[in-house]
Amino acid sequence: MLTRILAVATALLAALVVHQYNRIGNLRLQIAAAEASAGLQARALVADSMEGQGAEMQRAMAWLNDFYKSPEGLQRSEGLWIRDHPDFEGISVWVFDVYLRHRLKGEPEEQARQTVMDAIKQSDEWRAKHSGAR
Repeated sequence: MLTRILAVATALLAALVVHQYNRIGNLRLQIAAAEASAGLQARALVADSMEGQGAEMQRAMAWLNDFYKSPEGLQRSEGLWIRDHPDFEGISVWVFDVYLRHRLKGEPEEQARQTVMDAIKQSDEWRAKHSGAR
């Protein structure tokens, strides 16, 4: 009799283990799906937040162009224009990688611009042009 009770208890525990294993697998799948969905939703929210920001991006690029020309900037007479074409690298790095990221984190325009200026002042080009000013 005791053997039957142990056998039944063992069978019930084995069934419970299998059930829990399957449940954990399903939960992992749900977590992966939620993470993927959250990433897509976050991108959509960022895209939505950019609606109507064209004027600010134009201001940021005009400011960057002026900073490139300025004595305290990169001292380029043509600003964001280099070798007969726009300085695509400068625009992409300073406007999109630095300025826009800081704006999307909630920083005001002036603070994001200051961050760009500080980063430019760490560049090799800026250091080469301002080596005597240190």
